[in-house]
Amino acid sequence: MEIKGESIILRDYVESDIDDDIYWETVETEWKFWDSPWDYYNQEPFDPYKFREKKLKRLREQKDENRIRRTFEISINNKEKTHIGGCGSYNIDDNYCYTKGDGKCTIGVAICSVNARRKGYATSALKLFIYYLKSKGINEIYTQTWSGNYRMIGLAEKLGFDECNREKITQDVKGKYYDNLTFKLSIDDFIKKHPLV
Repeated sequence: MEIKGESIILRDYVESDIDDDIYWETVETEWKFWDSPWDYYNQEPFDPYKFREKKLKRLREQKDENRIRRTFEISINNKEKTHIGGCGSYNIDDNYCYTKGDGKCTIGVAICSVNARRKGYATSALKLFIYYLKSKGINEIYTQTWSGNYRMIGLAEKLGFDECNREKITQDVKGKYYDNLTFKLSIDDFIKKHPLV
């Protein structure tokens, strides 16, 4: 599946993305500082071989083409269709905690390629992703970040998300403590501010 916007394309994962992901996990890793950096402190060493095998196995699995996509890769809408990161969703419960079960749809984005930063690609990707989810009947959308991630806070507010929950001083990032933040999107306000053209 592919959803084209003016500047970016949301698309399904393909085999050539594996090398990009390995590069972003081992060489160009700055994106990890913004995307839940505490998750990477005690992480097992990254194994490129195991990672490749896992991704190839998933690509070989039979999938329903009509399924609701929980993740998309992000490419620039240029001749090369340059792969720059991804966006995805997960569920949170009534206490704003991650759950594997049913819950509130919560979205995020990672522009892993440093050269693709500050060009509006994350904004464009989340706009397309929100419209896609709405087309699938999802009308309640959240996002989560931490109080030190000023870029994501700014992006959330620009798109029309409002803070709905704050857990004080819960995350340690390089010896400094930050709050966990949850934002809820007003779909009606979002559509008024960001119509699809």
